[in-house]
Amino acid sequence: MDCTKEHTHELYAVIPYDKPDVFPGLAALDTYAQRVCVGAFESYVGVSPFDSTLSFSWLTPTLTSWNNNKDHDILCVVGPFDGSTMTASVKGSGR
Repeated sequence: MDCTKEHTHELYAVIPYDKPDVFPGLAALDTYAQRVCVGAFESYVGVSPFDSTLSFSWLTPTLTSWNNNKDHDILCVVGPFDGSTMTASVKGSGR
């Protein structure tokens, strides 16, 4: 998507789950996603997620997508705390 078009979130990292054999369960994926998304935030945005004016979250594979589509990726997303729209990338913004 063109970052000049209004959007509420931006994908800032796609990180494969590090043990992709058997579906690990939602709790394990969530714990892993939190760790890797925190780790990827500062290098993308330019500031620690704890000092940022932005919020971040993640999407994890479902059991169905894991088994049927070999979907083992964690998607890290960032956006404004207040849910407002953006018309530019936050990459390197230091926000």
